[in-house]
Amino acid sequence: MIIAFKTDVDGVLLACSALKEHPDAELVFAKDRRELERKLTFSGTEDEVVRLGFTPIAGTKNLIREVLGKCPAKMSRTDTSPVQYIDLVLRHSKANPAELIHLIVSCNGSAEHLYTGKSKLARRYYNYMRDVTRAWQRMCMFARPDFVNGIQTVDIDSPHDVADIFCRWLAKKNPDVPVAVIFGNAAWVGNGELVGLDHFTKTAAAFVKSLRTSLSSKNKEADEVEGLWDVFYNSQMIESRRNRRLASKMQPKSSAGMSKMAKADRYKVERGISNCTLEMFVGDAREVSV
Repeated sequence: MIIAFKTDVDGVLLACSALKEHPDAELVFAKDRRELERKLTFSGTEDEVVRLGFTPIAGTKNLIREVLGKCPAKMSRTDTSPVQYIDLVLRHSKANPAELIHLIVSCNGSAEHLYTGKSKLARRYYNYMRDVTRAWQRMCMFARPDFVNGIQTVDIDSPHDVADIFCRWLAKKNPDVPVAVIFGNAAWVGNGELVGLDHFTKTAAAFVKSLRTSLSSKNKEADEVEGLWDVFYNSQMIESRRNRRLASKMQPKSSAGMSKMAKADRYKVERGISNCTLEMFVGDAREVSV
């Protein structure tokens, strides 16, 4: 028997419930029906196939209770709920959905085992969850959107699938303007009703990029403003008060490529700041008429 499931929260929970009843079943996962049928055709299997999660269902709370028992909304103040835990883990680039299902089933109805890390597998997947959380939180801190043709637009690069999470956060922080997060060939648009789209939708990156107009003058003006800020920042910096260890911690290398500003800040952390004072940019006082 083959348990074929969609790689989302509902698909994983349904597969966990089915695996409890058929522990010897083989697990096959896919993002959609097309990918699933391609995998099944390639394998050439003639076993019975149970397809789970490819049609909308209701009652996720009942499912999580069936699989992991009655558990609190959060295990601790800093941890996510079990449903969020599964969602975040599935976004990790190294996560194996079938492996995750075996981990959940091995908990025997106790959600605490997902967080306590009593087994090597549990520790690894807990770290996956934390990696994904840190990935989108760093974007919130360091990614710098540009206001392009009336849309706040930002290109991101992450090994994990966090574009939609970041887009929802960005839309919530800017409810009066449409926002777009471009990730590879796809783009997520928030507050889309302001430009004639659904409130939150996924579209092609080319569509969002086609909305861009010539920004040569705007970019030039932005560069001048950033240059002026650098002059002020460098001139006011007091070297004796610089905490390089803390600066490296707050501005890690992994976040340096998220924006030009973050890259410049990281350069200053590693190389320091050249001696510079405002007097270098002020004319001779004798030339000023009294």
